[in-house]
Amino acid sequence: MQNQKTILNKIIICLPVFLFLIFVFNFVRNNSTLFMPKEYKTIKKLVNKIAAKNNLGDKEIIFSIANGRYMSWRAKELDLCKEDECWYFNNLNPYKKYKNLRGINLNELGKQAYLYGGIEGYAWRGIVWLSRSTFRSYGEKTDLLACTIGHEISHVIFDSHINDSIKLSENLKNIEIENNNYLKKDNNKEDNKNEDYKNEERNFVEMELSRQSEKKADFEGAKMLINAGFPKDTCLKELKFLTEFEKLETETNMESTHPGYLERYKSLEKSIDNYDKFAYLNSFKPYSWKWKYKRKINSLIFIPIK
Repeated sequence: MQNQKTILNKIIICLPVFLFLIFVFNFVRNNSTLFMPKEYKTIKKLVNKIAAKNNLGDKEIIFSIANGRYMSWRAKELDLCKEDECWYFNNLNPYKKYKNLRGINLNELGKQAYLYGGIEGYAWRGIVWLSRSTFRSYGEKTDLLACTIGHEISHVIFDSHINDSIKLSENLKNIEIENNNYLKKDNNKEDNKNEDYKNEERNFVEMELSRQSEKKADFEGAKMLINAGFPKDTCLKELKFLTEFEKLETETNMESTHPGYLERYKSLEKSIDNYDKFAYLNSFKPYSWKWKYKRKINSLIFIPIK
């Protein structure tokens, strides 16, 4: 009886310590870059190399990896969502376990998205988003992956929403003047046709500005890699690889947000031929940064210290 009491007392004494150790382990696992998925470790390694020779701004840059488009496509085919709601599956955390939904194994669907998905990336409000399948698609070609990351980082750093909005307004004003002059010649034009014309022209201008933004991001991303010591033609190789892998259009579609391969390649080739990295590096001021990993919100955060 005495021995049982002694054992019970020891358990009572050790229990808080045991619970504290569990808490510490979970905290470290959920917040330490040492325990984050390998794809996040790849991002950290590549961005460290880029940041060592490039000013990435003074704001945090958030990186997040998700399942991607294939997951949302399959979810729609399996009637798991309505068309305008399937984006939810696109952004699901690939490192998290999920319960079945309507008899469908979401974890298996996530594995399929990793295997059959392609190269996907975008930047939005300070967040660089990549599908997990992007890392499988590039494989050991991490230099090409660095181009994609640099391209998306440039969208974050050189966000030109205000300037693009001003350009859009100016272009639409010019179009409206031309449209009004045209209508004065033919007063029989219907108002609804005039409105349709305005919408078409607005979309045309928006797509043109978007394509300009993409070419700028191509060049800014390529500059980052050149400054960081990558071969000068690395991002030209990435454009070719991306176009072949994703079967992208070679000619520019005027209704597309992105230029065709030929236009992008020619624009980037001309820009990097004229780029002098030594002029930039001579004025570059090194700085420090730190990383913060947050497993619960599936993100890795680059934090510049200036």
